[in-house]
Amino acid sequence: MESWIEALFSEDILKEAITRFGLQAADMKLLGDFENYVYEVREKTQVYVLRLTHSSHRSFQEVEAEIDWINDLHQNGANVSYVYPSTKQQFVEELPIQQGSFYACLFEKAPGYSIKPESTFHTDLFEAWGKEVGKVHRLSMNYRPGKNRRKRWDQGDLIHFDRYLVNKDDAEIVREGKKLVETIKLFHETGKSFGLIHSDVHHGNFFFDGKEVHLFDFDDSTYHYYVSDLAIPVYYAIWRTCHNESLEVRSAFASEFMYAFLKGYQKESLLDKEWLKTLPFFLRLRDYELYTVFHKKFDVPNMKNENRLLLANIRHRLIQNEVIADINYDNVMEKLQSI
Repeated sequence: MESWIEALFSEDILKEAITRFGLQAADMKLLGDFENYVYEVREKTQVYVLRLTHSSHRSFQEVEAEIDWINDLHQNGANVSYVYPSTKQQFVEELPIQQGSFYACLFEKAPGYSIKPESTFHTDLFEAWGKEVGKVHRLSMNYRPGKNRRKRWDQGDLIHFDRYLVNKDDAEIVREGKKLVETIKLFHETGKSFGLIHSDVHHGNFFFDGKEVHLFDFDDSTYHYYVSDLAIPVYYAIWRTCHNESLEVRSAFASEFMYAFLKGYQKESLLDKEWLKTLPFFLRLRDYELYTVFHKKFDVPNMKNENRLLLANIRHRLIQNEVIADINYDNVMEKLQSI
């Protein structure tokens, strides 16, 4: 969280948010504070997740649009966390402060357990992961938003690279990033290729119950190409397992991951092979966006060694025009068609 937002947040704001939803909240635990304040709240036998979003991060209308979609997905059978109304039957409660507002939402806590890549990454998980993403995409194709809509991907803050990449050594990265964005903008937008997606479906944003994946954290949801929601899972799966390995090792893992993921995905939604072949564009886009995130959120010269290594790896790929993994998409699709 940016330091100026931290200075605005207080215990009184948290207590007021809890009160708006009719909870006593004797037992609360901070779960995260990177872009939102997220708390686990225990009330008797019920466990909730309370999220507070500053207005500099999302508008009230954006949060409302997110919640509307989540509850629509839930109603239609997706494994997503239901959002509860407040005592005034509002799904988003606004808490005005001196600079802007905080928007409070209350979610059910997803069933299952968190994923530890070093011990719980396996093909059954990858298949379940793909199946749930495919289900969300299938439902998204029929979703009709209410009065508010989420933004498009090309309206996002992180693709305005020159806002945060101000060092002259990054000038070439900024230029090439802008070219990539313009190339992706030329891809066809149809009802089967483009729609509302989660946009951050990595292993930290779902629980697994041993059979099914339960998604949460739709804060980054946006109108985008569906294939982007395939690029992000494989990108972060590589990152957490073999990002320091050679391109050959990363590519071998990514191919196995994509086969299992798409095996599950195709149980819910079909993906044309030609769209799958665009995946490298979205893998590269994620590198550009993360490179920008590091410069937006962190004091780069004073980062921890682990983060500096991650950033150096990303920068190397951007300079060398190298994808995080070189997947043989024809082979993956041939294996899927032989099932």
